[in-house]
Amino acid sequence: MTEERVRIYGMDVHVSVRPAPDAATPLLLLMGIGGNTEMWHPLRDLLGADRTTVAFDIPGTGRSATPPVPLPLPLLGRIATRVLDHAGIDRADVLGVSWGGLLAQQVALAHRKRVRRVVLASTHFGMASVPATPTALRTLLSTRRYRDVDAFAEALAHFGGGPGRDVEGMRGHIAARLAHPPTRRGYWYQMLSISTWSSLPLLPLLRRPTLLLAGDDDPAVPAINARIMAKLLPDAELVVVPGGGHLMLFDRAREIAPVIRRFLA
Repeated sequence: MTEERVRIYGMDVHVSVRPAPDAATPLLLLMGIGGNTEMWHPLRDLLGADRTTVAFDIPGTGRSATPPVPLPLPLLGRIATRVLDHAGIDRADVLGVSWGGLLAQQVALAHRKRVRRVVLASTHFGMASVPATPTALRTLLSTRRYRDVDAFAEALAHFGGGPGRDVEGMRGHIAARLAHPPTRRGYWYQMLSISTWSSLPLLPLLRRPTLLLAGDDDPAVPAINARIMAKLLPDAELVVVPGGGHLMLFDRAREIAPVIRRFLA
């Protein structure tokens, strides 16, 4: 695993690359709002040692510098392709979760030659999406869950979904959250980056095989959003996880990783 800060568009961006033999298409990982590269463990390990994975901290999160002004999603998409350039990758699969799912759509729509397959987990299509519940929205508007264990436990109670959660297995995930929290300004800049963005009219143009993963107990991003996207995408596979909450990619990683591996294979 290599961890380094790369200068992109005048900003220091933390990039994490786990190299593997060229037996499979590399995978670009795009984390949810406020998250950092270390939060991809253990999912990153479960996706297999035969696939190079690349992740980076969005400016204002993790170990990347906070930009002086908000960055629009198209510019963040170009930063993602620069990260691939730095890793020497011409074409990749893209996996985005929650906010990262919107960025994944931006990358796949604007840089089509760079993307083979797309995985969108616990996400929506931006403006006009079915919104979070009021309680979930209040939680999403705060960075407390990245700074306090009790606040994260409260968020997990709101977002976690039904039975089957591996809460004990999330200890490393929680430690990564608290070790590298986003700056408050960086977090709000991420919020602003999607405030006027929508992929809804462009989804029929996203002509890449796309796996949609949605939990049927996700108060932050109701599963109806994935069902709408599945109808509009030309080549979509929808998997709705019974009892899955917003963090199912992490608290049910062992269950979901084989689904992703099958799709990417």
